[in-house]
Amino acid sequence: MRYISSAEIRSNPALLWKEGEDKETIITVNGKPKVITLTFNGDPEKVLDLIRRLRAEQSIEHMWEKSIQSGLNMMTLPEINSEINNARKELTNE
Repeated sequence: MRYISSAEIRSNPALLWKEGEDKETIITVNGKPKVITLTFNGDPEKVLDLIRRLRAEQSIEHMWEKSIQSGLNMMTLPEINSEINNARKELTNE
């Protein structure tokens, strides 16, 4: 894996194609990672679908960790249903 700044790419776009096609590249803006490039074989839609599923899985894992930290994982089913009903009432009253 390698890091390239967006400024470097602007001045020399060929940097993305150098050092072999099998290398992942992280493009940075002001030193912060913004974009990951990678090469792939096959259907781009299938690759994007896999990436989307991984991102969704990561989001669910993050929500699960937050629920554990805040103690929400200890809620009983009646407590959960009560929260859902209260939220629905708030939505219909708006």
